[in-house]
Amino acid sequence: MSSRNAKSLKNRAFFTLWVIGCIFLFTAGPGSAEIDLSAALFRASDLQIGVAPALALYGTPFSIRLTGLARGEQVTVTAQSTDQRKILWESSAVFEAGDSGVVDLAVQAPVSGSYSGADIYGLLWSMQPKNPPSQKKIGYREDETYGTVVDFSAADTIGRSASARLERVFELPSRKLVRVALEQDGLRGVMYHPEQGGPFPGVLLLAGSGGGVYEWLTKALASNGFAVLNLAYFNYKDLPRELVEIPVEYFERAVEWMKAQPSVKPDRIGLAGGSKGGELALLLASRFIDFRAVVAWTPGEHVWEGLSLKFFDKDYTPISSWSHKGKPLPYVHFIYLPEEREKEKTGELRSYVAAHDRSLAQGDKDEIAKAVIPAEKIKSPLLLISGTDDQTWPADRFCRNIVAKLKKSGFRYELKHISHTGGGHMSFLPTLITANRGGGVSGGSAPADAKAGFVSWEETLLFLHRHLDR
Repeated sequence: MSSRNAKSLKNRAFFTLWVIGCIFLFTAGPGSAEIDLSAALFRASDLQIGVAPALALYGTPFSIRLTGLARGEQVTVTAQSTDQRKILWESSAVFEAGDSGVVDLAVQAPVSGSYSGADIYGLLWSMQPKNPPSQKKIGYREDETYGTVVDFSAADTIGRSASARLERVFELPSRKLVRVALEQDGLRGVMYHPEQGGPFPGVLLLAGSGGGVYEWLTKALASNGFAVLNLAYFNYKDLPRELVEIPVEYFERAVEWMKAQPSVKPDRIGLAGGSKGGELALLLASRFIDFRAVVAWTPGEHVWEGLSLKFFDKDYTPISSWSHKGKPLPYVHFIYLPEEREKEKTGELRSYVAAHDRSLAQGDKDEIAKAVIPAEKIKSPLLLISGTDDQTWPADRFCRNIVAKLKKSGFRYELKHISHTGGGHMSFLPTLITANRGGGVSGGSAPADAKAGFVSWEETLLFLHRHLDR
């Protein structure tokens, strides 16, 4: 094609767009002048929605930006995700492009939609099930094998659309992990470490009141450059079914096993546990000097009564959670009201905080004093993470008490407490979709937990690397 013909075609195209623009301008209703017409007609690029990074490890922060819009133009963004039960979850919001024709979900509040206020996690925590199995309110169930996938789509006012995917995994295909099963000398658990490199700093990971092992969390930590042993201590294979009088020597033997593994740096072992595992982490760190860093997520300040399957039996006898050399450790006895017991039995109890407060206020003072975990004996850096709306137990107050005691005793290691305002019991993990999780015995709110989880995870990784990589 000659340059003259090309120029002629270009002029005709420009004239056609100019005519269309004039028709649009004189037929549009009131308020149409708010849209930048020239930008709408002569955009240099198509509508695009960018999620970065699209594929990354669990807990990696992300951005969501839309480009190719006209100034003042509105665009609808929809998020969808299918949970482990094959239930479809969805949310949507309408945004208005600024002068640059860009919408950035991290800094812009939606005009309308399933949430309000500028919040990068808004479309995630505001999701609701589209095909729930019943009318009962349910939470999003994570896929603990493959991670979480969220599909975003955008549609603008002139019929254009775009899509993008956010994917968070526990193990990257390019950075494989090695799984090591621990089943010897009565020890049970699973260890993961990176396939390449090593030896690595070790982390002893402790589960909470559910017991068992959390392979997904073990892999998530290991993918960040650690050799992580998730040590089971009850409710797993041939281990006890109940969390009662678990010997602390069991954990000491597990540490010795870790030190003997060729993938682990024996002088660089950390400790991390959440909830009841946070109580255990503080207890172990106060008794053994093997740990170079300790992370306690929403922990207890005392040794508490064990969690027995016979709790609702008439002949139930209270018992400690932990033991040493065959003897139960001093513990705080639960003092429940009859109505609380009934509600807990039927799953209707929405908070255990009052019961914990009552137990501390009305229990035997000498026994409670003996049950306090001597955190001042910890000989390593300590990171505490809690939420102010924890309804499982008042972990935030427990953490503040621990910090005050350690400062008074002249604690000479790094001491850091991260308190999440409005966060619940599970605000220490970066769950992508916290929809419907707020309230209940966990407490917190969906938006508070969403933000807190990512902050907690980043702080945990930085803390462990800071003290274990050296």
